[in-house]
Amino acid sequence: MRNPLARDLSLLLVLALMWSSSFTAIKVGVEHLPPTTFAMMRVVIGALVLVGWLKVRRLPLPTEPRLWWSFFLIGVFGNAFPFVLINWGEQQIASGLAAILIAAMPLAALVLGRIFSDEIFNARRVIGVLVGFAGVAFVIGPQELLTLGDNALRQLAVAVAAVSYAIAGILVRKLPGARPAQHGAGVLIASTAVLLPASLIADQPWTLSYNAEALAASIYLGVFPTAVATILLIVVIASRGVTFLSLNNYLIPVLGVVWGYWFLNEPITTETLGALALILAGIAIAGAGPSTKEDLDKGAS
Repeated sequence: MRNPLARDLSLLLVLALMWSSSFTAIKVGVEHLPPTTFAMMRVVIGALVLVGWLKVRRLPLPTEPRLWWSFFLIGVFGNAFPFVLINWGEQQIASGLAAILIAAMPLAALVLGRIFSDEIFNARRVIGVLVGFAGVAFVIGPQELLTLGDNALRQLAVAVAAVSYAIAGILVRKLPGARPAQHGAGVLIASTAVLLPASLIADQPWTLSYNAEALAASIYLGVFPTAVATILLIVVIASRGVTFLSLNNYLIPVLGVVWGYWFLNEPITTETLGALALILAGIAIAGAGPSTKEDLDKGAS
């Protein structure tokens, strides 16, 4: 079966697991390091991991100048810009509120994917996105929603990061061929080229003090939610599009509760289970069927 839904749903869950855990690591890191330098360390580590993987596999980096221009844009909108904004936002706002703001990504992806890409905008996808968003609102609860407006600039920063992720997803969709590891390495090298000078100018990182917790957080973020996740997101976007990929943001708040249950002995409520059911239903509705006009035409033929 071409692009089986079961495989893509599994990859989506793996991405959500990694990205949901990143909020905890970010909280640890931004307590000790400035947002820009912490983001820089994350992408540098991610780039080293993927370049090392290419060396082991004896795969060359892409050489086409036009492709590197795409890597640069994806690096800006998918890593450099949102990483710094989320790091800055999470210095003051709760992780639950950050999660619901990031959950704006599927809504942005649904619209932008139709305008700037070939993704389908139909009733099925709209219903799936809205059902998933209802699940997120349900698990976060009214108390968190009522705090919208406090620290407005930091909340706006996280929401802008969500839109930035959607833009990056559309750019990834336009990458030619199926070379996830090579394209992922190129994106992270380009991200490093943006964030390294920004860190040098803004923070003078050689003057900072680094503790074990911040270093461990940056290593974890660089290896899993950045390097490995970059490869997986390229695979999923190539298969089912940016709207489907963006639905992982609906899983993140629920999985955050799971992390709390495992590591902090926080209870899992019936509301959480109900929200998870809504979210999974939304993902299944939005992910079923063709994702692009090309897929639709192939199905009709």
